[in-house]
Amino acid sequence: MLQQDYLMRLLLQFVDGVKRSLEREESDPKEAADSLEDALSRALDMDAEVLLGLAPESFASVAQLSISDSRIAVYIVYTLALQAHYLREAGLSDAAQLRYDQACAFAAACDVDAPGPNDIPCAADFDELLAEDGVDGDSL
Repeated sequence: MLQQDYLMRLLLQFVDGVKRSLEREESDPKEAADSLEDALSRALDMDAEVLLGLAPESFASVAQLSISDSRIAVYIVYTLALQAHYLREAGLSDAAQLRYDQACAFAAACDVDAPGPNDIPCAADFDELLAEDGVDGDSL
């Protein structure tokens, strides 16, 4: 029970960080992407600069070791896809493609669905995921 409460607290903190990045996207997509990178770093408990610089398959292998609960994998996938969108908006197409490829590789490794290349995860997607986990996303 204690481990489940701990995981839920981490998950809520992670999703809260993602939602804050959604608020920043309109004013500065690069800042929003950086905010997501920080959230991913905390969620995976790894240095984001190193982890997010890995080739997609290497990223998937390393990140999979950091995930103690398979439900978190889908949040990571959506966050990487959202970061790819922000990077594309900021004119950083190579970094955006890498993030999207990492999202797809991680999704395949964890056997979860990856958003399509033109699908942009939004706050409602994260609220829906939280609802599936029995959490009210509006309480963040």
